[in-house]
Amino acid sequence: MELKGSKKIILLGIILLIVAGIVVVALKGFKVSLTLQKHESLNIVVGKEITLKDAKEICEDVFGNKRFVVKHLDRFEDAINVRVESITNEEKADLVKKINEKYEVNIEAANVAVKFNSNIRIRDILKLYFKPVVISAVLIIAFVIVRFRNSNPVKILANVALKILVTEGCIASVISITRIPLSAFIINVMAVVAVVELVLVLESANKKTVEEVK
Repeated sequence: MELKGSKKIILLGIILLIVAGIVVVALKGFKVSLTLQKHESLNIVVGKEITLKDAKEICEDVFGNKRFVVKHLDRFEDAINVRVESITNEEKADLVKKINEKYEVNIEAANVAVKFNSNIRIRDILKLYFKPVVISAVLIIAFVIVRFRNSNPVKILANVALKILVTEGCIASVISITRIPLSAFIINVMAVVAVVELVLVLESANKKTVEEVK
């Protein structure tokens, strides 16, 4: 099928985007979220409800331009977990001091332990998806062969694979080019997008098959 006008432009744009993404990944790799790279963390039990807004403001003051993530340790919201690129003894002492001043508590910096966390490789995360993806792929292929046995199932499967690969390639390219930190959340979102793409393509093929029967 010959592509004309806007379709050619769109196709060219997609190709250039994916190629640019491949080049960026080859040269720089993906930028990963703080929780996936080497970092240090500490837990601080305040004993009083501490808001994440206050905790983030204190961390910004203490750590400056360093990347950090703050979250509550439990549902009572009286303790926080802080993950940061690196933590010096001075920064730990300053962090504890500011929390003491803000919430009128008496936490000892010496009792707050700093934990080193090694990096998590992206391929190790993807390994978790390998078995479910293989099983799902086998089931989908079997379903398509049975459901569309009279409507060229190989063509439908190729269409599904192509559209999912192009969509995921575009998303991955945007992530790599814009340097959005890759995280488990983003990988899950990409998986959801692939499922939605699959459903849409199969639904379209099903409607076409029904119309042909009529």
